[in-house]
Amino acid sequence: MRVGVAGLLCAVVGLAQPPVGPESGMPYLATGPSGEVFLSWIEPLQTGGHALRWSKWNGKAWTASEEVARGQRWFVNWADFPAIAVRPDGTMLAHWLARPDDAKKYGYGIRVARREAATGKWREIYGVSLDEKEDYAGFLSFVPDGSGAVYLAPPASGGGGEGHRKTLRYVRFDQQGAPTGDREVDADVCSCCQTAVVATENGLLAAYRDHQPGEIRDISVVRWRDGAWTAPQTVHADGWKINGCPTDGPSLAAQERHVGVAWLTRAGDVARVQAAVSADGGATFQKPVRLDDGNPLGRPALAVLDGKNDVAVWLEKTGEGKAEVRIRRIGHDGRPGKSRSVASVVAARSAGFPKVAVAGDQVWVAWRDGKVRVITLAKQTL
Repeated sequence: MRVGVAGLLCAVVGLAQPPVGPESGMPYLATGPSGEVFLSWIEPLQTGGHALRWSKWNGKAWTASEEVARGQRWFVNWADFPAIAVRPDGTMLAHWLARPDDAKKYGYGIRVARREAATGKWREIYGVSLDEKEDYAGFLSFVPDGSGAVYLAPPASGGGGEGHRKTLRYVRFDQQGAPTGDREVDADVCSCCQTAVVATENGLLAAYRDHQPGEIRDISVVRWRDGAWTAPQTVHADGWKINGCPTDGPSLAAQERHVGVAWLTRAGDVARVQAAVSADGGATFQKPVRLDDGNPLGRPALAVLDGKNDVAVWLEKTGEGKAEVRIRRIGHDGRPGKSRSVASVVAARSAGFPKVAVAGDQVWVAWRDGKVRVITLAKQTL
């Protein structure tokens, strides 16, 4: 275990290695209605193709892995990864990306499946752009309670084409799992950055990297109010001008009226991982603070730590081809704590996007280093 940049060893409770296979990747952490921790990931199959699998921490160990789905024509990508969500009644949702037989390089769409708590069986309930040959829909994020999802998709009128122009959309899932109310939220967004959505005391809040005039790609949020989404609001005017997608989206954490958002910017040719907090459900945000230690690779993830703090993880470059997964507490007043190192990784796409979750008195961190890795940390050490 590496010593953190503040000179303090991060107190590891356990390695908590999940039941993943070789070359597994794209980990995702979710918490259940009673504080359970769920992990999903993608594995290559010996017979070809891939499988989406999941496991739950039972308080002492991970349960045996269970399969959501498998396929030969999946789109498996380091940045556009599956996610899971657990509803209050124990029903689960999961999504993955599939390609039609005659798809070109970026022809793929979204499949969503639901697992009934009573039967343990998965069934597909929704699909988006599954017949796309050259364009794609993806970068889906579930509302934490599984009641809906936001995702990127080509314009309804077409015209995505090789430029891959994208819109932000939102779909709800009723109690029986049927999709309803699929609607466009923003007609022009950054084309391949991750999305995020949380539930606040004031309703849903979604965050994404916007595409604004002059090729400005800062982070915007929209709020669900009175049966409609508000107009996009820029979290902070970084002014990052880039003629292309940086493939690094925002992360959200929420508790009652508190909202935290973390993101990467390279505005002014200076890479920074930033975080901003809101005390009014995302209607306004404080000036952002810097989370990184001066040389970030990016890919931040955020979770609520306790009633006064959030916790963020990200990748920090440490040398030629090397990086570390680092972790830092940030108060709901916007003040950051000390940075610590969790693990060493390669500074490449193969490291994926680290994830963080909080349950009880522990913090869970997942990342990829040859295969999916998971550790737990004591909350009080952060």
